Amino acid sequence: MIIRNASLFLAIRYLMPKRSFLSIITFLSILGPILGVAVLIVVISVMAGFNRDIRDKILGMQAHIQLKHALEIPIENYDHIINKLNTMGISSTPVIEGPVLIQTRKQILAKFIKGILPQSEKNVSDLYQSVTKGKYAISEDEVIIGSDLALLCNLNIGDKILIHSPDKLNKMIEFDDDGAIQRKESQEIYTPEELTIAGFFSMGMYQYDSSILILHIEKASELFGLDWNTATSIHIRTNAPFNLLPIIDRIKNNSLFNHLTPITWQQSNQRLFGALRVEKNLMFFLLIFIMIVAAFGITATLITIVIQKTREIGVLKAIGAAPTDILMIFILQGGFVGFIGTTIGTALGLFIVDHRNFIAAILAKITGEEIFPKDLYHLSQIPALVQPSDLLAIVISSFLICIIGALIPALYAANLTPVNALKNEM
Repeated sequence: MIIRNASLFLAIRYLMPKRSFLSIITFLSILGPILGVAVLIVVISVMAGFNRDIRDKILGMQAHIQLKHALEIPIENYDHIINKLNTMGISSTPVIEGPVLIQTRKQILAKFIKGILPQSEKNVSDLYQSVTKGKYAISEDEVIIGSDLALLCNLNIGDKILIHSPDKLNKMIEFDDDGAIQRKESQEIYTPEELTIAGFFSMGMYQYDSSILILHIEKASELFGLDWNTATSIHIRTNAPFNLLPIIDRIKNNSLFNHLTPITWQQSNQRLFGALRVEKNLMFFLLIFIMIVAAFGITATLITIVIQKTREIGVLKAIGAAPTDILMIFILQGGFVGFIGTTIGTALGLFIVDHRNFIAAILAKITGEEIFPKDLYHLSQIPALVQPSDLLAIVISSFLICIIGALIPALYAANLTPVNALKNEM
């Protein structure tokens, strides 16, 4: 019992040896987990912050639920549907979306238009708050474009752009039975729609700010050749974007919406969030190798200590110490190294995350280059989100890796016989 109680004392004693050489390698073995845990916390927190910011921007631009026709055709008489949703206490608005060709002074680009009712669009998206210049309340002959698209095409408020209607272009050309292209004979003269830029918006995502044009729904209806009071989808916003099942059930249980299919924002962005989740898990998997390298450092340190303490191990076994007692000495030592390294590494990682922008500013001054370009990432500061589940996974996995690193030298020491230990020492 006395020998067993000595395992903790000897583990601490071996961890703080008097010899300077062992003190240095012990310090280096602790430094590995510190750096590994700190890097893991910083990288995973920044990636979680990006995920959160992208999600928030998507929720600001997209509706929480989109109602589309089950046959993927336009929805007629949307007023009746909107009024019914309003009586159910659900905020909604009609939208017409689709691809078009836009023409500026020097460019013809394929873009995406979104036809809205400006007044009711305020209830389902943050587009109104995102208008950075010009006006939001557009008429049928006006358009709002993204700030990146304006920069790309060198456009200003009041400039004119041409939008080529897919419906009119389709009426000019047809395919025969053999797949050959033929021009249709039509008495109508094709002219693109001329719109005036009334404002710029910035959602903070290049995909939106460079690709989407906001039109009045009546003009969008004309471009796509749709009848009045027709929409391609009905957009809905709720107070609980992460719990949409109750509202979807209410919609499905109403016979008025039998021909409509609800699509949530998670379903619309399933590939994007799936890619972000895979990227985050992959980064965790790759960075955990830092801890594995640190575990090799712990293994090397304990092997050195075992060799240095071979005689003491032989004496302990000669006076009755069991193999498990010897095993516990070095397992505890690996546990101390892991605990100290993980604790300090966690504190260091959280400190870096908390002061990330200040540190980035210092590095920018030293290197002469901006670490986090705002014009590239469209964010005013480096995002970060420390999630308790991520933090717990990093701490537990790092500590266990340190214990596993101590297992090999501990088993070697436990299997030494008193005779061989004293003989090897002599």
